[in-house]
Amino acid sequence: MPTTTSGVYWDSQGPCDGPPVLLLEGYTGQLIGWREEFCTMLTDKGLRVLRMDNRDIGLSRHEPEGTTYTIADMANDVREVIDSADIDQVTIVGQSMGGLIAQHVALNHPEVVAGLVLFYTTPTRMDINENVFEGDILIPRTRDEAIEFFLEGNRNTMSPSYGYDESAQRQLAGQMYDRAPDQSGIPRQREAIRQMPDLTERLPEITVPAALIHGKDDLLISHQGTMRLWHQLPHAELHLYPGLGHEIARALWSDFAEIITRTTRLSLNATTPH
Repeated sequence: MPTTTSGVYWDSQGPCDGPPVLLLEGYTGQLIGWREEFCTMLTDKGLRVLRMDNRDIGLSRHEPEGTTYTIADMANDVREVIDSADIDQVTIVGQSMGGLIAQHVALNHPEVVAGLVLFYTTPTRMDINENVFEGDILIPRTRDEAIEFFLEGNRNTMSPSYGYDESAQRQLAGQMYDRAPDQSGIPRQREAIRQMPDLTERLPEITVPAALIHGKDDLLISHQGTMRLWHQLPHAELHLYPGLGHEIARALWSDFAEIITRTTRLSLNATTPH
């Protein structure tokens, strides 16, 4: 599959002439976190679905020790993927850190963004649980350790009202390790989040259609982050889910697929000359 000139890995599925959506993973997440079954829901609706590994994770380039970068730098990676895919404009779907990146793309590269779907994110660090930034990051040495560390992290992301499929999560953790076991770049991703600027005052510059999704029981990023986005983005719709944590719960996949598809269609109408 394709890799950009700077070493950012991405893939594509669905009709090549379908309206494109680009799915961005969150902190530590590989592109396979956007599960194939969910992507199929989108391609069945006629969308072209692109996914990418953020730098320092998965099959994208891993930076040398001592390197620092910003969320804006990661947004530049997204622009590079869009160019590599030969796409003029795309609806960007970002979860968590991917939502931070998506906001930067919309502000710094507005010409390539047709619409936004933002899952459980924020324009400011103040809505992120400070525990995310505290303590040492444990880098797994074995496959078993990687799985257990991943499941331990899930305790802070699961939804009280939508169940927890440990078997599926264990399988995903193993797949990520088998695909790309090197997790040494995670501290650099965390530092990029730590240093991100407050985007709140700039948000009215984003005038494309947007859909905002957040769980009221998110322990990692408060849903107040999405409320800030809703108050500042001029063309945004809001979806708050009681009992949903910091995850794209399988029980809500059909809802989320409909929201993404509708926003993409709105984006097409907004960018098509009349």
